[in-house]
Amino acid sequence: MQKDSSELNDTTRFLANTLHEIRTPIQTIIGAAELMQSTLLDKEQKEYIRQILFSAEGLLELANNILDFAKINQNGFKIENIPFDIAYVTEHVVDSESVKAFNRGVELVLDISPNVPALVTGDSMRVRQIMLNLISNAVKFTKEGYIHVELDYNKKDGICFSVKDSGIGISAEKQEKLFTDYFQADISTYRLFGGTGLGLSISKNLVNIMKGEIGVKTNPTGGSIFWFTLPLPVAIGNHEEIKFSKNPAKQRILIVDDSQLAADSLKNKLNSLGFTQVQVCTDAAEVVSILAEAEVSGNPFKIAFIDMVMEGGIDGWHVGFDIHQVGSISTSLYLLVPEGQMHEDAKMKFLDLYRGYLYKPIKKNMLVSLLSEELYEIEQLESADKGEKIIKIEELIPLTPAEEKSEREKASGNVKASIPKENAAEGLKILVAEDHPMNRKLLETFLKKFGAEVYLAENGVEALEIIENVPEISMVFMDIYMPEKNGIEATKELRAMHYNEIIIACTANNDSNDFDEYKRSGINDILVKPFKSETLKAMVEKWKAVMQTLSVEQINLINGGAVFDYPFEESEDSK
Repeated sequence: MQKDSSELNDTTRFLANTLHEIRTPIQTIIGAAELMQSTLLDKEQKEYIRQILFSAEGLLELANNILDFAKINQNGFKIENIPFDIAYVTEHVVDSESVKAFNRGVELVLDISPNVPALVTGDSMRVRQIMLNLISNAVKFTKEGYIHVELDYNKKDGICFSVKDSGIGISAEKQEKLFTDYFQADISTYRLFGGTGLGLSISKNLVNIMKGEIGVKTNPTGGSIFWFTLPLPVAIGNHEEIKFSKNPAKQRILIVDDSQLAADSLKNKLNSLGFTQVQVCTDAAEVVSILAEAEVSGNPFKIAFIDMVMEGGIDGWHVGFDIHQVGSISTSLYLLVPEGQMHEDAKMKFLDLYRGYLYKPIKKNMLVSLLSEELYEIEQLESADKGEKIIKIEELIPLTPAEEKSEREKASGNVKASIPKENAAEGLKILVAEDHPMNRKLLETFLKKFGAEVYLAENGVEALEIIENVPEISMVFMDIYMPEKNGIEATKELRAMHYNEIIIACTANNDSNDFDEYKRSGINDILVKPFKSETLKAMVEKWKAVMQTLSVEQINLINGGAVFDYPFEESEDSK
């Protein structure tokens, strides 16, 4: 017999209140452990911290899944609609799982089609949640082989996402029940690998709410293929045109990787950028002869990308050493490094063998950055041979502080490195209004790490004073319950002062009745306690993209009809 809405709401409220009591102390555990990771620790201490985080994050995931499941089954659950970069979201999710995959020896490959729009409109947090569930399941159940993540777009289906793995696979009979509530394909398997079985049910409900489709089928070569489609409206379709200083079609590139899947993926990325002379070598023993023969023919390879981890006893280090032993090869060598696999001792070896490196799975923007710099230097060397004046690339492009630090490090070893930077909040001035010292410290530390200039307030009165003195602050993280003046009161006064920037509530609130009050006060979004550094980073990136894309008037329209991710309830513990 189906429960009436009042009974369901009472059950949801009870779950929310109970889970709130669990989530509040998890915030301190996770935050403190993440901060400790940035201090000097020996190997034993690092392992203890890893175990603390693993257990705390598992508990948090369980609490969030139970709460999500309860909310989705409650009438009135809504999805927000804000422009976001779905390609970046996909890369971010894949990055978060890549170390786990590569640590197990599993090749993780990401392919994003050029058809994917620059920006789509939808709920980026919920889309990320679905992607993360499918990818983390693939990593969990794949002991060897590969995981292939693909993102595409077509007018009929909209966004098309799939995860293909070579894992344990699922029988056709169990595939039919897999997305039902509480179903687990094999109880013993879930006990071995972990999980509650709620994730896929939640993912299906979210996809249904967004009017999409989700499913699973058997991978013909072994394993499974999970997929979903979402009809997300296109906000901005066209990407910026990428231009290189040298004609890409004339540059020969060699890819050395024992994984045909990974090599083909990189080749396709290069082809899409106009590099048509790309050769793949899956046998590391043949690399030296291929490069040497190209030199003799008078048509050498300009660049060689060489995988660091290969089977057969010859890895990227051996290949680099053998090439340098020849001495007559002019090719620029770049190392392909699986995320999390290059340790400090390896980086020392790197200095003498390679000009730079790219992390796997390879992201297009990092590849473009490396190729742009490499081709520019080739052009400058050719100009020098003709007696022309050389203009350094540093004179043309202003460097950020993080890039200046990277340049100093590269100069000390005469090495170029294409390294992802923690610059999610670069250029932003952000105010943190939070009365709890630990939460305030966590937000400050993480935001500074992301490149922000951070201002601190212990209550709403101080927050107003700081905004008056520093009106160029573009984002505020506002605790709801603070002394002297709470977050709702402070937000209303800021909006009355015509402060039109982004205000994000920080709360462990689980009461849906408070949702409308937050919305009416002028709050744009909610950061859920407990939060992790990656959650905070995603929140900053999301609203930074909105600010760069939309005008104040358009953001105000979103404010007027915004739907936030979580309805929460406040308790004394979260103050």
